[in-house]
Amino acid sequence: MDYKNILAEMLGEFRTDIDRYRSGEKDRYFYKCKHTEEYADIDENYGARGRVLYGLRFDAAEVGEPEREQMVRELFEQEIIAREKSSFQGIGANLELLSVLMEQYRKPEDKPMYERAKNANFDCYCGFGIDESYAAQYPANIYECSLVDSIYLASELDMKEKLLRLVDIYKAEGLEGDRVLMFRRCARMTGRDDDREIAVKGCYERAFGCEPADMKGQMEQLSAAEDMIEWLCDKGEISDAFALFKKHTDVLRSANGRAFFEMAHLIMKADNALIRDVWKICRKSIKQDMTNKRLYPICYSIIKSCAELAGDQLTYTLFDRLDRKNK
Repeated sequence: MDYKNILAEMLGEFRTDIDRYRSGEKDRYFYKCKHTEEYADIDENYGARGRVLYGLRFDAAEVGEPEREQMVRELFEQEIIAREKSSFQGIGANLELLSVLMEQYRKPEDKPMYERAKNANFDCYCGFGIDESYAAQYPANIYECSLVDSIYLASELDMKEKLLRLVDIYKAEGLEGDRVLMFRRCARMTGRDDDREIAVKGCYERAFGCEPADMKGQMEQLSAAEDMIEWLCDKGEISDAFALFKKHTDVLRSANGRAFFEMAHLIMKADNALIRDVWKICRKSIKQDMTNKRLYPICYSIIKSCAELAGDQLTYTLFDRLDRKNK
């Protein structure tokens, strides 16, 4: 199936959302706080609001003036509220897209609204351009979107069924070379176990198929080793995960070394019988890094957690003190 047929379906859903908004069902699209374990407070209606915005950008429905301007201004205010209240902060495509939609309506008296958007959170302050045009990043025609663009768009707008079908098209086209790296991102979006297995194995084979030529290759190996160990732990294959942990100790200890202790902690939590063996390797690593003065503060808290699991009170106390001092 041509992915552009799916884009046509998405355009139809944008039209439906615009119609609902215009009929008075605005609560579906205004800011609504939702608490999550992973990201704390988020906006439950972020994706739905985005569908209306993209619908306006792509002219999914005929909306005359001044109604269109009123919609854009209302949604701009709601997006600012969302940026102010979201625990995860960020700028987000919605705010940039609203900046594009506001270009034809902007007046000098709108300056306070733009300044409020700029100061909504730290990320907005650093990255949102009050006088910047984002039009080039958001085409006016949905059919200008590539397959990859379409996958990201479906994910961002909470269109899960469309996302799964788009990812299946991408997968069917082959996962050779760099495409498997993109598929790893796809697998995280879909949440499907089969996709995760294909992505984890494919990235691992790619990363360790030859010696890394540069820093990028080294970081690919680090990510691939982490993903493989996590996947094995989630499957309950803890012995295989530990074997991989030992095999790739040097890789996991690269960069700032945090990945090494995170994987150690993961294995120790998954299998009590392996705690002593894993902690023995960790202690050796800690001693080496302290001697060479390459034990970074970012590792202190996770080392403390590992020591606690191992019942090593001396090490726990040491890194608890270091962690507190670092903060």
